[in-house]
Amino acid sequence: MNLQFKLKDVLEVDLYYGFYDIYVLGGFDVQVNDDFFVEILDLKTNESILLREESLKVRDYKNGNRAVKFFSFQITEKSKYKISVHNYEDMAVFYSMIGSNPFSILNLLKRLYGIKRKQLLLDEIEILIN
Repeated sequence: MNLQFKLKDVLEVDLYYGFYDIYVLGGFDVQVNDDFFVEILDLKTNESILLREESLKVRDYKNGNRAVKFFSFQITEKSKYKISVHNYEDMAVFYSMIGSNPFSILNLLKRLYGIKRKQLLLDEIEILIN
């Protein structure tokens, strides 16, 4: 099952038993504040599902888009869940990782020539749960 939605969307969906991953789509470099989170609320019990944040952010292609794996979680009981993204206002998603290391020679050359990395607008960023 793949759920793909915009940051501002709030979904109510049935989720089944299993392990799920949450990806940020659009680029290979994602920068968020410490308050950023995805809430998955069980509508029957009104309890939030515990998300595990990935310490090593895996980069991959999902549904033809660049993606960064951000969270994973487990569903132990089939139910209807409300999914929403919070504190994403200052999120920055860059198309590539080139230039993300401030000490790299390539980044120094880009700064000298005024070249900036392509940053996505908030309306272009999507979340994928699979």
